[in-house]
Amino acid sequence: MKRKRGFSARECRLIDGFIWDICHRLRLPEDDPDLNQCGWAAFLSVYRDAPELFSHRSFYGWKRAYLIIWDSLIKERDYIYMSRYRVDSLDQPISEEVPLTRGELIQAPHSDFQNSVCFYDYLGRMEPDARKMAYGLLGGGTIEEVGASYRWNRAHTYDAYNLLQKRMMEYEAI
Repeated sequence: MKRKRGFSARECRLIDGFIWDICHRLRLPEDDPDLNQCGWAAFLSVYRDAPELFSHRSFYGWKRAYLIIWDSLIKERDYIYMSRYRVDSLDQPISEEVPLTRGELIQAPHSDFQNSVCFYDYLGRMEPDARKMAYGLLGGGTIEEVGASYRWNRAHTYDAYNLLQKRMMEYEAI
């Protein structure tokens, strides 16, 4: 019966170094025991398949192990992010009182365009500064960014924003 050898202290440090380096590059906590265990499991899966590739004459096994550990930790990172930011299914109902699912509330991009045409027509008829503020906010800017892009002072920026807010309340009432 052939006895399997254990890993030397140098090899253990090398594997831990791989895991630490990959965690550092992926901006994951280097001292997380779950990530360390995930990295070791990935390494052992490679080692179990072809232990002869880890001999002194061949470095191919170590290169392959590094890539497999990398892929394993990326999958673990994606799982962590998914659970941290909790992605809800679109098939779930909104609440117990409302039987509609989240997916039913999302309009198809090719559906009714009339509301959008009316909205942009309304924006086009607004005062120029309120219109500029609206387009800037729709473009993803903040109030301060829109004001800075038109070189408005703080008072003028907030006057334009308040006018836009007033006009949008009128639009909503229509």
